[in-house]
Amino acid sequence: MLSKIHPSIRKFVFTASVSHHAQRCLEALGIEDLIEGIIDVKDCQFETKHSVSSFHVAMEKAGVDDPEACVFLDDSVKNIEAARKVGWRSVLVGRVGRDCGKPVSSEHAEHEVDRIHQLPQVFPELFSEEQL
Repeated sequence: MLSKIHPSIRKFVFTASVSHHAQRCLEALGIEDLIEGIIDVKDCQFETKHSVSSFHVAMEKAGVDDPEACVFLDDSVKNIEAARKVGWRSVLVGRVGRDCGKPVSSEHAEHEVDRIHQLPQVFPELFSEEQL
């Protein structure tokens, strides 16, 4: 699915972990060549994605000035809320809570999907026409 996103759209991993762990995960999945960079918890001075300051750091590291140019996919309702406070567009991925097993929803998410593979249906403008 990542390879179908229009090549002009830059892609970053924004993780609450450290970059070397995220890099190993990307390599294990065979998608490291599709990601431009990793923004980790160390970059954010150990602030989590619950904190709006971490989203400002992520924009700075990615060289982005316009928060509306950022699309954030996450499975945490708290992270989605923080992203929207900064002005990022957001997608809640997974409508069943990973910790509670109960349905979850976010009034702050622009879209909610069960699986990341549904992204082309909610954000078709991110994808190359020939790839859809």
